[in-house]
Amino acid sequence: MTKESSRPGVRITNQFRKRDAMIYDLSCEDIRLTIEVAGRSNTDGLGDWSVEAHARQAPEKPTILEPGATRVDALRAVARAWAAKEGAYGFPQVDWEAVSAALLGVRAI
Repeated sequence: MTKESSRPGVRITNQFRKRDAMIYDLSCEDIRLTIEVAGRSNTDGLGDWSVEAHARQAPEKPTILEPGATRVDALRAVARAWAAKEGAYGFPQVDWEAVSAALLGVRAI
């Protein structure tokens, strides 16, 4: 097995705190993805967490923000909304299961 083929398809390249949120920069094959995980006020009953994701290399910087009862629920909502775009509007295809696994590895979700 070569060194290149042993590298994971999705890996976290940077993580940092921004006020009340954690930001994760991920390398997903040839896509650069940024995920922001933050708590939110649950005055609307949609959940205590929000996840925002955007593809950095696209000129339009397609972004999706979704709430959820848990961080995992919010990430799943983002994944569903992203996949529903089916590549339109600058949303590249992303392996959301691999993204989830990478974020689980650092206890982000």
